[in-house]
Amino acid sequence: MKKAFVIVLLVSLIGIPLFAGGRGDAGGPIRMTFASSQPPSGGFKGEMALRFARYVEEETGGTITVHVHHSGSLSTHERELLEMAQAGSVDFAMGTTTAVLGWSPSMRVFDLPFMFESVEHFRDVTRGQVGQIMEDDFAQHGVLLLGQILPGFRSVFTTRNPARNLEDLRGLRIRVMESPIFISLFSSIDMLPTPMPSSELFTALQTGVVDAGENDPASVVSWGWVDIIGYYLLTQHTISSNVLVMNQARFNSLTPEQQQGIRRAAVRAIDYQLEYIQQAWQDSLQIIRDRGVTITDLTPDQLRFLQEVTAPLVAQYEVEIGRGMVQMVRDAAR
Repeated sequence: MKKAFVIVLLVSLIGIPLFAGGRGDAGGPIRMTFASSQPPSGGFKGEMALRFARYVEEETGGTITVHVHHSGSLSTHERELLEMAQAGSVDFAMGTTTAVLGWSPSMRVFDLPFMFESVEHFRDVTRGQVGQIMEDDFAQHGVLLLGQILPGFRSVFTTRNPARNLEDLRGLRIRVMESPIFISLFSSIDMLPTPMPSSELFTALQTGVVDAGENDPASVVSWGWVDIIGYYLLTQHTISSNVLVMNQARFNSLTPEQQQGIRRAAVRAIDYQLEYIQQAWQDSLQIIRDRGVTITDLTPDQLRFLQEVTAPLVAQYEVEIGRGMVQMVRDAAR
């Protein structure tokens, strides 16, 4: 009996390295996990996470499967999800660039006002020299940057306070991302920025902790803010980028063929999202309008004023961002 126990124990110990690598029983597919704060469909991502999981299986010939933990089931805080990928608690994660500025300060370029002109401009930047610099930055922190997606152009919304022009926004408390650029941006138009996670905004608006928020139309719908806001002023002051990342050690443990399969799957998923968001922009605006929210465009004079008053932020943060990043982004639009 004792001898049998020893044999079982030895077999278990021998098997540990295999199972620690993530393979299933009897040499089955490697099982991986993907963490997201977003719902499985709709919003600004559509079905991207689920499609990525399917594409990984296809591109690796079924040798890797990915389970998506969506809707914040692991955490509603994107910083935590991205750090989980860094630590290896999950294999893949997605979240806003403002949560990973410590990995790549250059990502502040996505927070700067009026830097990007179109989806095509964004794609060229993130897949060109700028994107490669950021990927190199992430690698120093044990994270593989697989690519970036575009939630859309951000605008200001309010609950009870009218927001039909920039003057209406003065003195209002607005929730902003935890980014110094966003704090400076809204301070420059005499608003009172209050940094907090997106997951806390609904309650903050309901209870009057803040009067306003700002985000893209698809997010306004998917987070449910559309149900409690009354005004949406299309300032389109900036975009926000989200990163798709993978634990670097996990990636390194794979075969070259599997690594290339994951990279191809990422490109396919991101291509899908960039096409999806363009239609989602119009569809979400219509939903917001149908809910009785007053939607207002800036006049040309108001837009010009907003661009002028926020322009000094670019010069202020350009030195901090460094490496000619701002000019590279501008050049990519030509």
